[in-house]
Amino acid sequence: MSESILQDGRWNAQSKRMLEKLIKESAFSNNYAVFDWDDTCIFSDTQNNLFLYQIEHLIFNVTPASFSDIIRTGVPQNEVLPNVCNVAGEPLTAKMLSEDLDKSYKFLYNTYEGFKGRMSLKEIKATDEFCDFKAKLMFLTGGLFYFCGVDLSQATATGMTLDELALIAERSIDWGLNAPISYPAIESPASLRGKAGVVRTSFQTGLRVQSEMQNLISVLNANGIETYVCSASHESCIRVFATNEKYGYCIKNENIFARKKLLDENGKLTPHQDMSVPSTWREGKALAIKTQMAPLHENKAPILIAGDSDGDFYMMNEYKHNALLLIFDCNRSTDSKIRTLIRDAEKNNHILVQKRNPQTGYMEN
Repeated sequence: MSESILQDGRWNAQSKRMLEKLIKESAFSNNYAVFDWDDTCIFSDTQNNLFLYQIEHLIFNVTPASFSDIIRTGVPQNEVLPNVCNVAGEPLTAKMLSEDLDKSYKFLYNTYEGFKGRMSLKEIKATDEFCDFKAKLMFLTGGLFYFCGVDLSQATATGMTLDELALIAERSIDWGLNAPISYPAIESPASLRGKAGVVRTSFQTGLRVQSEMQNLISVLNANGIETYVCSASHESCIRVFATNEKYGYCIKNENIFARKKLLDENGKLTPHQDMSVPSTWREGKALAIKTQMAPLHENKAPILIAGDSDGDFYMMNEYKHNALLLIFDCNRSTDSKIRTLIRDAEKNNHILVQKRNPQTGYMEN
């Protein structure tokens, strides 16, 4: 085996050296590595990109009545959303935002030619109702995730088959890879204040593959080290990106562990989480490793865990004495859990911290 087994890329020297050492010491011994996907194997978030693609192209397979149910499933309606206010500084509840979304989605459903109306996509996107829908749906989604664990960006695939979702996911990935990296803001129109008033939120555009991560995964596999993805995004969405050869990662289909939704009697997605498998978010990621991956490897701990956020902290913390930790520093808040591990890296050479430029999507050495 040659001295340098990873491409130089933009790894910092410490990360590259420790990863190569790990691979050499762990090769062909039934070992395995676990990767978060979004902002780890790639730049940006696959699920959020799909969500934005759905909104921008109005790809929803539900009636207004069903949409109304979806955005309320598992969501306390009357509790004030923490750290969420409209532009006037007024606190909001999910109910207030949901009632406004009911009206805007009904308008879109009855007016857009892709649903029941006659207006083109270009025309409908010029309406205040579309702007209100986009701003308030994204605003509500951001407010709910850490409030009650509901991810509306996954729930909006309700009514699709898994094949339909996979097709849309692939189109959205191609779209995101060709989109510029930007961080625009959106504000709902004052003409449609509704119950929630005017809200403002921001989002990110653009996806980028990471050649260094593609190479790392390839080298691990070539040295008999199994590679797994453990993601909080929807399984079908991640599977498209991680397994399709055209994206360059080529992870085995059966090695994708991510969140799942239950299917109805017609094989269509519902907004309800499939609880028969670990929900791969926060503590659920550590549980997925313990119950789904480790048994395939003599119940050994993974040799490497890669991640970037508090959603990854739990699996990293669970195995921090056994695995090399590769953390992508995405400038999380100082009180975030992942920040404690990043600080520990100063005195622990088993924690690697890798920077990435948020304007280019490339790693920085």
